[in-house]
Amino acid sequence: MPESLVLVLLAAVGALVILGLGLVLFHRFADQDLICPPMPTAYRRGSADWRRGMLRFTEDRLAVRGPGGLSDGPWLRGELDLGVATALTADDAHGLGRQDLIQVPVRYGTATFELALDEQHYTALRAWVEAVPPGYRQSRVA
Repeated sequence: MPESLVLVLLAAVGALVILGLGLVLFHRFADQDLICPPMPTAYRRGSADWRRGMLRFTEDRLAVRGPGGLSDGPWLRGELDLGVATALTADDAHGLGRQDLIQVPVRYGTATFELALDEQHYTALRAWVEAVPPGYRQSRVA
């Protein structure tokens, strides 16, 4: 009986090691097409609570990866419409634990959501969205 317990424990440890290595390799290869390092952000749809995550953009897509690897998006670069950035409300700033974040509404087709970023990350996002090459939207749809 003890021998079978040891074998089960060794199999479980081996499976965890293989799973951990797989996750590390997945994240490493998933980050290869990023054009800049992931940026901390908070994200929400409608009146839902803010969720923290990492804003990631590649040449043509934007996504938010949350805790545990859960993602929202990807959203195509040429279809994103950033609204007017404002300071967070006092309640939102208190909930996120930061007073210095900028809140920006985003429209993607008929869907809307909000991002909360610090100023430098907001500037990088706005520059990336506005730098869509002429004809980019048409060439990506065709």
